Amino acid sequence: MQPHGDFQVQRQGAMVICRPSGPFNLDGARAYEAQFLDVVAPLLGQRWGIVEIASQFEAAGPEVMAHFRSQFDWCQRHGCRFLALVCEGAFKRYMAERIFADIPFEAMAHFGDEGTARQWLAHRLSGPWPAAGE
Repeated sequence: MQPHGDFQVQRQGAMVICRPSGPFNLDGARAYEAQFLDVVAPLLGQRWGIVEIASQFEAAGPEVMAHFRSQFDWCQRHGCRFLALVCEGAFKRYMAERIFADIPFEAMAHFGDEGTARQWLAHRLSGPWPAAGE
């Protein structure tokens, strides 16, 4: 089966900007992992965050959503502390909440535009590190 879905990822300091677009199948969800790892590799073990711009994301089946969830869980376990999600509409927000439920980010927030999401994440990343045990 051909991969479906498109994904762009870039890094600005400790901020990773992700742009999934179109409908995804499982091959499409797996296709960008090597590129994503190349982008985040310098951040592993540090404190970093993601701006997920899901405005052009269309759909994915349950197995794809589970795969995305495992990817975000991996990110959290490897230093991603914050998630700023840009999405529109109640359905996309519902899908996002299902994906990110129980992933222990220090903070996660929904936004209607990329600029505000980036500002929020930049503010979180510039804050002090929590003390041990917090």
